[in-house]
Amino acid sequence: MNLLILNYEYPPLGGGAGVISKYHAENLAKQGVRVTVLTTWFEGEKEVEDLENLKIIRLKSKRKFLYKSTPDEWISWIFKTKEFLRTYLKENKIDFCIANFALPSGEVARYLSRKYGLPYVVISHGQDIPWFFPQQMFKYHILTYFWIKNICVRATNLVLQTQAMKRNADRFMGKYRNKNIIIPNGCDINMFNPDKTKKKDRFKIIFVGRLVEQKDPMTFLSAIKSVKKELGSDFEVSILGDGPLLKKMQRFVEKNMLNEIVQFRGWLTKEELLYEYQSSHLQVISSKAEAMSVAALESLSCGLYIISTPVSGNTDIIEKGINGDFFGIGNDYVLSQKIIDFYRSKFLNKFSVNGTFLETYRQKFDWENIVKELSNVINPK
Repeated sequence: MNLLILNYEYPPLGGGAGVISKYHAENLAKQGVRVTVLTTWFEGEKEVEDLENLKIIRLKSKRKFLYKSTPDEWISWIFKTKEFLRTYLKENKIDFCIANFALPSGEVARYLSRKYGLPYVVISHGQDIPWFFPQQMFKYHILTYFWIKNICVRATNLVLQTQAMKRNADRFMGKYRNKNIIIPNGCDINMFNPDKTKKKDRFKIIFVGRLVEQKDPMTFLSAIKSVKKELGSDFEVSILGDGPLLKKMQRFVEKNMLNEIVQFRGWLTKEELLYEYQSSHLQVISSKAEAMSVAALESLSCGLYIISTPVSGNTDIIEKGINGDFFGIGNDYVLSQKIIDFYRSKFLNKFSVNGTFLETYRQKFDWENIVKELSNVINPK
């Protein structure tokens, strides 16, 4: 099979969706599928990479930043990709297409379906399907509703990552809801594994992700302020990520004298991130909305305990009291109390996630097993 994967973000561009595409591409290539990835070029990256059964083509279009993009950049990529494919498909055979995000990739896939009869699936990463995170996405979804609907209806399947995403997509797709299927995200369990020898003696908490309103890092910092009042400085916090809220967060840390506790580490390599997971005791996820967090899957695979809001994805992978716990969105007081309780009842008692439970979890979300499910969708027997 000759497969085309469309995603305007691919590592090092973007966040979790790009990482997901990378694991899909590499694992499908290992299965013998000939994969072509079309994505966006960024300064310092090769325009074309040829690997075994995998070709990555980065097209030059508008793109200013590594970890964020704008609608005008999406439109630029749509036009550049369509133009490129009109020539590329004259000499290269493609059997099937995977479009990551209904927009912009789904528009390119719809174009290929109309012009060449190429079948495609859309993989949703949350915010591309109305009415995900309506507080922020409402106007965008109003403007693009019928465009997105037509893209998804023409697809052979709309792939969702969680039960919550599917419930939303079922309402959106109406009589076409039978196209909706769930294939969760996965984790590289060969890389992300527990190592108790790396655990710090000092209580360590991490926050991982883009520093944006959706992730609500200010609620996290407010909770840390309260935790300090109770525990003093006998713990540390690493914030792993970057984004538009960084300066606001730094001012908060400075104002509330949290400097000796909180470190801003920025974006890390996978190897650096692995060390952070293995050396930490607790991860906090304060998001207002999620699709299915890759960072959560990776940290859980390393045996980390997570205190999270009850958002899509995390409710599917966290077992309360076993590998994590929940608190209400925006409730910094409850979060602070749960962190303090974890410190006293678990950290001080050398808590670790049950080994049998952890290994079952790791096998369930192994990328090799997840991609087998995807392979059955794009190449049904």
